[in-house]
Amino acid sequence: MKKHSMIFLSFAAILFAVLLHPYSGAASSTPSIIAPGTTITHQNWQRYQQFMSEGMVELFEGKQFWHLPKDLRIEVGPSVPIPLPKRYLADTVKYSNRVQLVRTSSGGYVPINYAAGLPFPHPLEGDPELRGQRIFWDAYYRYQPRVQSAPGFSYTLDRFGNMTQTSEVRAVDSQLAYLSEADYPHTIPDGVPYYFARFEEQLAPEQGKYSAILDLTPSDPTELDDLYEYVPTLRRSLRLSQAARCAPVFGSDYLIDDQNGGPPGLPQLFQIDYLGEKKILALEHAAPASFDSPAMPTQLDGRYYYSGDVGIVPFPKPAMGKWELRDTYVLSLKRLPQFAKGYCYSERIMYVDKENYFGAGELDLYDAPGKLSKTQLVFLYPVPIPASGDDVAELLAGPFTGLLVNFRNKHVTVSPYLRSCLNEACSAAGYLDLTRYASPEGLMKIIQ
Repeated sequence: MKKHSMIFLSFAAILFAVLLHPYSGAASSTPSIIAPGTTITHQNWQRYQQFMSEGMVELFEGKQFWHLPKDLRIEVGPSVPIPLPKRYLADTVKYSNRVQLVRTSSGGYVPINYAAGLPFPHPLEGDPELRGQRIFWDAYYRYQPRVQSAPGFSYTLDRFGNMTQTSEVRAVDSQLAYLSEADYPHTIPDGVPYYFARFEEQLAPEQGKYSAILDLTPSDPTELDDLYEYVPTLRRSLRLSQAARCAPVFGSDYLIDDQNGGPPGLPQLFQIDYLGEKKILALEHAAPASFDSPAMPTQLDGRYYYSGDVGIVPFPKPAMGKWELRDTYVLSLKRLPQFAKGYCYSERIMYVDKENYFGAGELDLYDAPGKLSKTQLVFLYPVPIPASGDDVAELLAGPFTGLLVNFRNKHVTVSPYLRSCLNEACSAAGYLDLTRYASPEGLMKIIQ
């Protein structure tokens, strides 16, 4: 073969590989941005699919059971900044130079000497093999307030088109260490030895009332979480094994390990790889009025959502707000081989916002054979942080709507969480009480 022919074939192979990689950023005839004012429909979506997660593409293609409404319109607006809070950034400057990643005996990585703020403000610098780990831990420790609470609701849609409000819950999330709050110390003394407490109690229907789940995450990232469930029929709480992470939450498609706003529990047990950067289409400045109420028992509010039906997922209408492009880091998370057997997913793809490290906006979840099993989209708006001037944050406990499409089981869960209280605004309801909402003993106070 002639030399120039060999060069041509080598170049062609390289070009093909670059174009094949979804996060390569290679030039093509497709647009590099979506211009504000663009409307995406079923007629033109393929032109913009490079700005979508695999799950979003699957919903547009409609090759599986679930697809988007035929009259869907996604209106795109400008990208609006959602910066991290100023105090959190100041703590980043003050403490981040102390933080190091260390390898655990099991083969995972954890940060040491972390105090507050971003542990790794320049995550792409340093060992390229650990880029994914640095980005992940930034997302894991992203800003959250001392306490936040919101009423939440779950709707399920089955393969026959039956959509029903299946539960009402109260969520109370408490950050107990590594705080960056004007009115609180970095560590809440009574919260030791925990970093975070997630409490969720079912309020309706009657047969599930008073059921509750408490997930206590230790400040030491090498330690295992403490998981508890309150069973009202037994009038006692049970300590759960780590296998319970793959148990459904109150009969929904969400598992306990899906409840952390993107990152899974026990991250020290995961191989975390950086796949590249990607602009993702997201709805992160939704209309606040769309979170005033959950609407009807059998559908979401028709002013803001297309209706769910046989094979059709409920989805935001243009009235819910303008979508925008967000710059993200793409991460792949897989359980280390010795911990993978029996785990819920073979892989989790996270799209982590480069500006604020929000990692739950879009998620793709894969089953054991490596097939897309579920996809999550979250629609929300940033909430003002008390006593911080003009700072805002995207919260774990509302206001947001989580859409989880279960391709494998032909099932959908939609979870609208309404407006939240934050910090001192939660005190009237007692949510600052650690003995009630951030300790196993508090579970025994549910029925009194």
